[in-house]
Amino acid sequence: MQQTNVKDVTPFVRNCFTCKTRDLHTLILWRCLPPRGVPIHKHSVILFHGFASNRFTFDLEESVSIPDYLASKGWDTWLVELRGSGKSKNTGPKSGNTHGWCFDDHVEDVRALIEKVYTISGNQVHIIGHSMGAMLVQNAAVGEGMHMIRSGVSIAGTFMMEPSDWKYFLWLWPIVQHFHTLHPEYIQESLAPMSFRLNTPWDQWFFRQSNVDPNIARDMFKKNWEPIPISLISQLRSAVAPGGLLSNNGTKAYVDILPHIRMPMLLLAGSKDEQCPPVCIEHAASLIPNSIYKCFGKRCGQQHEYGHFDLVVGLNAKKEVWDVISDFLEDNDAV
Repeated sequence: MQQTNVKDVTPFVRNCFTCKTRDLHTLILWRCLPPRGVPIHKHSVILFHGFASNRFTFDLEESVSIPDYLASKGWDTWLVELRGSGKSKNTGPKSGNTHGWCFDDHVEDVRALIEKVYTISGNQVHIIGHSMGAMLVQNAAVGEGMHMIRSGVSIAGTFMMEPSDWKYFLWLWPIVQHFHTLHPEYIQESLAPMSFRLNTPWDQWFFRQSNVDPNIARDMFKKNWEPIPISLISQLRSAVAPGGLLSNNGTKAYVDILPHIRMPMLLLAGSKDEQCPPVCIEHAASLIPNSIYKCFGKRCGQQHEYGHFDLVVGLNAKKEVWDVISDFLEDNDAV
């Protein structure tokens, strides 16, 4: 079902759609069309958020709205929310509203969302993912719906993250495994006003303080958190182990798909990203035949160092990062 003329946080109109996964979850997605008079590119773009996040990763407010940025450059842009996040929360079958899900289930979400946009547009799509969304993009490049994809952009994420500082949280597993769901959104909503006032290690885990507007960081902390099922954490733990992310049943190493990706791929890293360090992204790019790797930070010619979310909402991200992405999409739109 389509609803027209729905406005979100920006002046650009959002048209709301739904799609169903094979396991009967209803997912919500929004279409951001280019303004009248702007030449439109042939293929659409889909934005996939990451772990414990939602659409606000890309669409927090007008000044850092990636859908608006891409639409202004002529891209038919789709903003989505995976199961359990934002408007796609509690939209499963009656027996599954409270069931846990894992990365493998998000793979099905991505397939269904790509198929929906492909069906509406009639053309292949470009896919962009941040963090866990980047993993989903890399998987989709060789997955069941790969014929529907034109190119992929991975931002701050890949299957092998052994050097990541995530490993320092593994000691908590014996405690959290006894829960069904974690709710960081409740805690962070109350802590958000204090964020980026003392430059704590928690703040640096997500942003480089010198490369983000503190108000944007606080708003991201407040709006971009979602409940985390323990089943998802359980599977993602393997990403920081030797060999990288495994399927939920342990029979598939996701890294093994990387050499089989044939479509153009752009992989982006932040110079000071503690969650997914540049070495992880660079190694993934070395395994993908038709890929381009770029790191953003002072040594790479940028004004500031880049952290995990800076690549999306950093002070100069629109010019330094998103222009690079738009150029990549243009280079591969008509090929």
